[in-house]
Amino acid sequence: MLIVLLIEQSLKPRSIYPCYNQAMELHTCLWNEVEAFSFTDDDLKVLHRGYPELRIRRHEDIAGFLAQAHLADIILAWDFQDSWYRACPKLQLIFTPAAGDDWIQRDPNNRVNIVHGTFHGQILAESLLGAILFMNHRMPEMVRNHRERKWDRNLQAGSRLLRNQHVLIIGIGNIGLACAQVIKQLGAEVIGIRRSARSGSEPGIRPIEELDALIPWADHVVLLLPATPETDSFMDRKRLSLMKPGAYIYNFGRGNALATSDLLASLDHLGGAFLDVLDEEPLPDNSALWHEPKVMITPHSSCVYEEYRSLFIAEVGELLKTYL
Repeated sequence: MLIVLLIEQSLKPRSIYPCYNQAMELHTCLWNEVEAFSFTDDDLKVLHRGYPELRIRRHEDIAGFLAQAHLADIILAWDFQDSWYRACPKLQLIFTPAAGDDWIQRDPNNRVNIVHGTFHGQILAESLLGAILFMNHRMPEMVRNHRERKWDRNLQAGSRLLRNQHVLIIGIGNIGLACAQVIKQLGAEVIGIRRSARSGSEPGIRPIEELDALIPWADHVVLLLPATPETDSFMDRKRLSLMKPGAYIYNFGRGNALATSDLLASLDHLGGAFLDVLDEEPLPDNSALWHEPKVMITPHSSCVYEEYRSLFIAEVGELLKTYL
């Protein structure tokens, strides 16, 4: 697996550590307000069975963790503050399910390796495909038709099969590549934008310099951008105006890339928007977006699947094969 290769390149041999002849300890700080992301003892059974020599401690809050943090060699965590490193003198590795850098702060002394989960592509690809099909077949209108108990068979007139349509993915990393693979299976043409790409170097991948020329080509524009100062209001009014009339925009990356004010000012031109992330979360109940008939909103839930925890634990198991 890819994660094993990355760890082999980044981690020092275990033999150089003073704890080499001692029982290694893995501590989990995987509590989360989202039930699908909050790990239980049952989720850790696979690691207990696979690595009986590893001492595993599950913590349910910050205070409980910090009381035993000095024992931890490996930590699985959603959040980690830079001040906590001082309480972890043995710590060698933090492995987080999160795909982005938003929650795990870096070790000020650059002593501890941080590894992010790489399993999200297969999850988000299914959510994105569902969103594209939902908007493409004008299901927001059909939902309203249902609520009003109408039998209007003309609402979906003009809907086209996704086959032969164009999908532009802005910010195409590992997750975007997984999404592209799934979307292509329905016959759509997919082009991805990557800042580090060079024109013609990778099939289907274009550099950021070609973005504005490609936006009018797309029937569906997908944002998978990280939250950085450079991506603030990335899809601004100017770029939204470049979109093909009736095209759809989707945000499954981070909410800062698409400002609510810019989107509201552009909706007359667009077919609609599907937003799993927003520039303000939770979205206030007085936001104008709630009242826009062309907008579908989900509460940052594109990865909320029952399999999320088991996929992460399986990846941890592969990592430990190399590390222990």
